[in-house]
Amino acid sequence: MKPSIKKGIIITSVCAFTLVGIKFYLSLSNTIEVHSVSSLNTGYWDNPSTSTGLVSNSDTQSVLYDSSKTITQVFVKEGQQVSIGDPLLSYDLTTLQSAVDTSQLNVEKVQNAITLAEHELKKLLNTTPIPDVTPAPDPQDPTPAPLPDMPKKDGKDLYPYILSLSQAEKNFTDYKIYYTNTESDAPEKGPKEDVDAWKEERVKKTPDTTCWYWIEYTYTDGSTNAYDSKDVVEYYSDKQKIPYEDISTVGTKKNPYVFKLSEDQGFVYGKLFLDNKNLNSYFRFDVYTNDGEISSSWLVRCDKFATKQSMNEGDMYSVISHTKEKQKYIETEQNPSPDNTSGYTEIELAKAIRDKKQALKTLDLDLKKAKLSLNENKALLNDGIVRAKRSGIVRNVKDLSNPPQDGNAFLEVATGQGTYIKGSISELMLNQVKVGDTVSAYCWTNGETFDAKIQSVDTVPSSSSNYNGSGNPNVSYYGFEAIAKDASNIAVGEYLELTFNSNTDTTSSIWLSKAYVKQEGSKYYVLKENHGRLKKQYVTVGKIVWGDTMEIKDGLSGTDYIAFAYSKNAKEGVKTQKSSGDAS
Repeated sequence: MKPSIKKGIIITSVCAFTLVGIKFYLSLSNTIEVHSVSSLNTGYWDNPSTSTGLVSNSDTQSVLYDSSKTITQVFVKEGQQVSIGDPLLSYDLTTLQSAVDTSQLNVEKVQNAITLAEHELKKLLNTTPIPDVTPAPDPQDPTPAPLPDMPKKDGKDLYPYILSLSQAEKNFTDYKIYYTNTESDAPEKGPKEDVDAWKEERVKKTPDTTCWYWIEYTYTDGSTNAYDSKDVVEYYSDKQKIPYEDISTVGTKKNPYVFKLSEDQGFVYGKLFLDNKNLNSYFRFDVYTNDGEISSSWLVRCDKFATKQSMNEGDMYSVISHTKEKQKYIETEQNPSPDNTSGYTEIELAKAIRDKKQALKTLDLDLKKAKLSLNENKALLNDGIVRAKRSGIVRNVKDLSNPPQDGNAFLEVATGQGTYIKGSISELMLNQVKVGDTVSAYCWTNGETFDAKIQSVDTVPSSSSNYNGSGNPNVSYYGFEAIAKDASNIAVGEYLELTFNSNTDTTSSIWLSKAYVKQEGSKYYVLKENHGRLKKQYVTVGKIVWGDTMEIKDGLSGTDYIAFAYSKNAKEGVKTQKSSGDAS
């Protein structure tokens, strides 16, 4: 062999070994975060033991007054005994036809809304969340901006013209965060009214409760803000940072520098923005009336505003109109368009999916109610006569010349025979529920709860979509009817939340987002932590709900740790680091 050829082979071999060594070193030096399976287990979204329904025939038959339908005659009187089929009142057929047309349009409108929402939900469920990275704070200029002397106050202790940042007052001096959890909506009472419910220690998130936090601020005068359930914020994960930013730092959007001005002289000099153009702080200008009330407020970020304006120190800006003398200022920084290009974080995606499912659930009930109204109006088209659905006593008959204008009943028939409700049941519960069993109902309108006994269960599935839980399209739903003896205050068409009395545990399995599971041919696997490094672990997959969530039947336990399967570093042999939220 020639020396030159031999030398080339040696060099090639050295390069190959070097590349292998570099690759091996990089695999050792890379690390990837792993999470406990128990923290990633979403539980069974499509819980078959819950459902929705509505009242199909109330214990009290209420004939509501509808101004779009003209009543031509009333056949009954107060206290009169009526039997099934007896006429109660009649409508003009022309106005009835108009009501049918309107009801048909309402049905089509809800159906279109369901189609759109279903499409949006499928899109969300097939979205892979982006890593939840906390952005680095904007750098602060270590050199404080020069500040001029303060001007004199006017007779009302207000600054007529703002010149200097030194005149700003803190919006609040302190804050305290309270935590609680509920089964559904935010609490009506705050920490001072319900001291047992609210805690200063963070409440741990569980699958069957909703967690909330509320912030109590202490202002410069020593006062605190009043509790309002609208200010309560829900959190979806124990890893979620609360609050999202350091609200105790002055100059943030939540705690801006606050300036007070009088109503007649609500102007700001350009000097304020020019002197502080290196600050990325928020300023808020409040204009007070002579009675001490705030008549106008303007929130602006100093550096953004100063950059976009060609201003002089003497330019005056009106807080009320946001304009400069002879120059209109369009405030583009106050309501920026949301940036959806980066996608959803895990928490944001979970909230978006939950909100869309709830919207579909409500729309499904809206459709059932719209169809019920349509069918009732169509049934009247024959002769326009409303008849008694069951035997009972007529009561609360209103005057035809002065009908109720608030949507209340024109007349009622008290039957005393029970309230009928219609609902649907998942095929997964068919072997658990039978005629004679009880179902617990919750009325969304008035908050009343009651039990009903199941009278019948359909033998064929419903042809319409049903959005119980996640609205799994792979599961069929069967209609059922139940009767309640103690629900006389519930009207026809009321929305109901239903719970079947079953001991079946539907949440014991492991349910993971598809983002943590990969497919290899006909097999599925996860990347599991094994002695500090990732290892491929094959699993047995059961149901796949909406193509987003997979049931793991075998090969994984709640105590295992796994990695995000589609991460750049998600490979066998890579070092692992347990998530700070999971590490003990």
